Amino acid sequence: MTASVIVCTYNRSPLLTRLLESLSCQTAPVDTFEIIVVDDGSSDDTAVVCRSSVARMPNMKYIPMACNSGLSAAGNRAVTEASGEYLLFTDDDCIPHPCWVEKMCAALRDSPIAAGAVVSPLSNYFKLCHNIAQFYPFMPGQTSRKLDFIAGANMGIQAGVVKEIGAFNTDTTIPDMEYILRARQKGFFIHYAPEAVVTHDPPRVTLGDVLGYAAAHASETILLRHQYRELLRTPFVLFSPALILLAAPLIALKTTASIYLGNRKLQRYFHTVPIVFLSKLAWCWGAARGLRARNRKNVQ
Repeated sequence: MTASVIVCTYNRSPLLTRLLESLSCQTAPVDTFEIIVVDDGSSDDTAVVCRSSVARMPNMKYIPMACNSGLSAAGNRAVTEASGEYLLFTDDDCIPHPCWVEKMCAALRDSPIAAGAVVSPLSNYFKLCHNIAQFYPFMPGQTSRKLDFIAGANMGIQAGVVKEIGAFNTDTTIPDMEYILRARQKGFFIHYAPEAVVTHDPPRVTLGDVLGYAAAHASETILLRHQYRELLRTPFVLFSPALILLAAPLIALKTTASIYLGNRKLQRYFHTVPIVFLSKLAWCWGAARGLRARNRKNVQ
């Protein structure tokens, strides 16, 4: 088996149905990859969707978890079930393009870790803003090939690397980022594979969703920036909640400018700049909140 496609899902059966449909239309031969779906204790009709899909997709495995254990635990279960040389990860709110499996496998033949491209639907303004704010390093047209992180929405890892790095950390809500930083610390590098594309299309995105996600995400990513400070060359301003809040407008402005200046294709969506800027302000607020929570915990 060349590849194992891993999907962890929880109570999002309509999105999972769409994802499985896209995986059934891949250009890679069916006998070269398996699809492993881990149902993390869903209470909707995810089981019905999966059993129906297994009946028509001979390369699919359905693995139900007894209860909702979290993304890391579900991912670890999937990895133990995988038999492929390459492990390809995507999310249930993504739509892999037809040659996704083929292109990810091609990238992983020569690279231990691959980050594929992420594109956004254009039909919803806030959805586009969210995708630009969160996935800009992986969007087509990005000039920089230097990646500090990787997105679990579209990533591939050689099975041998997974054996060396170990399991996903169950103490974080962003196991994909933490895992890749562990891999980088051991000397593995990330290859950007722009031909391996998924569309990230969550069901509903509002302004509140964009800002709330940015803040919540920052509460965790700031801790990784501290833990891996040497690897990420974390600037001193990010070590103090007060400094982060004080410098928030400058941090948000600098980050927003770098997003659009670093990718000319994104400049056609210049109307998204205000919301992307606000999301970076929300990131600063969330980062300060995350540090304060950690500091309070350390004092107790």
